[in-house]
Amino acid sequence: MPFQEIAAEYGALFEITCILNEGTITVTTTGRHKVAGTDLDPTFAFGAEISNGDYVSISVDASNTAALAGAGTPVVEGVVTNADMIIGRVINEPEWNNAPAATQNTWATQMAQGYYRTALVEMMCVTGAHTALVLGSAGVTNGCPLKWDLSEDAYVDAGTSYTGAFCFHHYATTTAAECLVGFGVFAAGAVNTDLAGCDVAA
Repeated sequence: MPFQEIAAEYGALFEITCILNEGTITVTTTGRHKVAGTDLDPTFAFGAEISNGDYVSISVDASNTAALAGAGTPVVEGVVTNADMIIGRVINEPEWNNAPAATQNTWATQMAQGYYRTALVEMMCVTGAHTALVLGSAGVTNGCPLKWDLSEDAYVDAGTSYTGAFCFHHYATTTAAECLVGFGVFAAGAVNTDLAGCDVAA
């Protein structure tokens, strides 16, 4: 439970493992140390490192699809500008999914190759989530509001009208496919009107 991870928390919140978009990953090979039974161990630096306890926002990028992330896995990034919206907070130490051997500075490549870390995120603003059919003909982006379309039997883009549902994944294809749909009470942010979460001031 969250209160077992971080002190001074009350109640059980929605938790889910997320991919961390931490920007450029710089791999340093000089000054590496020897690990018993292995080759030299590199060190890593992140352009936008995320740590245990940090607030995070849904990461908006065309590479953050259900096909690449997995239908049940969101992608998040640090809260660094007032265009971000707080969706939750990291509650454990990030772990590598697939550590790169060389510096990586293109997020599309990092997603395709699995060069990222993951962490458990408690989402204070989200009451629940499940995979559901989403129709991307209107260009569904990460964190955008959704509405249920009876004729399509799927969720569709709701523009900036918050309905209680939103999509964790980017999906712009005209046929319906499974994406992760989140649920909660949201309002448009002062700067970003198309991203679920708590507003952020500069």
